Amino acid sequence: MKLELNKTGRYPFPMGLLDFTLQADEKRAFAACMDGIYSLDLPPRDNNRDKPDPHRIGHHQSYTSSIALATESKLFSSAYDGTLQLRILNEPLQSPIEPTLNERIHQFWSWQMVLSADQRYLASVTGQYLAGSEDYSPRVSDEPTVKLLSASDGQVVHQWQLLPSVQCVAIDPQSKWVAAANLMGDIAVYEIESGKEVALWRTGSFTSWGIIKSHCYIGGIFAITFSPDSESIYVAGMGDMRDPMAGNGKQLWQRFTWRKTPPEKIQESHPDDTGEGLMEALAFHPTGKYFAMGGRLRGGNWNVGFFDATTGRIIGQAKTGMRVTTIRFSSDGQIVYLGGTQGQPGIKDGKFPNFGYLERFNITENNEA
Repeated sequence: MKLELNKTGRYPFPMGLLDFTLQADEKRAFAACMDGIYSLDLPPRDNNRDKPDPHRIGHHQSYTSSIALATESKLFSSAYDGTLQLRILNEPLQSPIEPTLNERIHQFWSWQMVLSADQRYLASVTGQYLAGSEDYSPRVSDEPTVKLLSASDGQVVHQWQLLPSVQCVAIDPQSKWVAAANLMGDIAVYEIESGKEVALWRTGSFTSWGIIKSHCYIGGIFAITFSPDSESIYVAGMGDMRDPMAGNGKQLWQRFTWRKTPPEKIQESHPDDTGEGLMEALAFHPTGKYFAMGGRLRGGNWNVGFFDATTGRIIGQAKTGMRVTTIRFSSDGQIVYLGGTQGQPGIKDGKFPNFGYLERFNITENNEA
């Protein structure tokens, strides 16, 4: 099978877009941007002419890093100020919408926050990389770096300590497990019911030690997701580099069977399928037949690749020109949405030009290829 992608819409935002979510009917998107939270009314799929304007409906005290929509009316967001906010959406949407919950959940940044499939839980991760020894290994955080919160009131259900910085988190499709990964390539899995850590292992493929221009650890795992059956964990980032400042490591994903002791790597991206650049987003197609990985392009043919879940080989690609931070498929699998940033322009005519974008692509499956 090969995939053909046809871009049908590109919608700008005033500032960089770090995450987004969609209403179930895809009539509206909500975006987490550097300067706040935006609502965007999306045109119908067959309308690629209209260019709706986004409206800012709220903000944090720093960059809004993640956003999640529950029950179509509860909009959660987290940010680099360490806070979790909840806004209740009522039609017509007002601007601004004041949060009914504004809770400090981390002393440092919330790198990423996700909502469980059953909408009962939120998971958020944090952690600052500070040298803990002469070899620059990270210092243990003064606070728990992985937190599981109740989506009903924002209270902590469980919290765990994983070596900082913990840059990504996922909850499995059955809402039974939390997985998180960090700068050093450590991957941990926790059971929601008991709060127990059930797996912890390290992959050395994503972390670089700088010997040119910088003498520290750089890189790590930037995206993590469970397979649809919850049996495998996929992680993504960028391969090892001699000069981490160059950003020219291989686009890389790996797949692990996490229930084995120790967990076992069973697949990874093929070198001849990939170019160079940091990968920051992973998402499975609703059928489970393939998944997408995206991020920044340093060199090569694509910054969003689509991979067969059985063979691991690339079956489709897109070169967007932007840093892709989030990938989401429509519920019927016919559309893929990509969100991200393109550069960071200087002030022009008294304001910043738009540099956040949401793009929409039609997907065509060619089974004869």
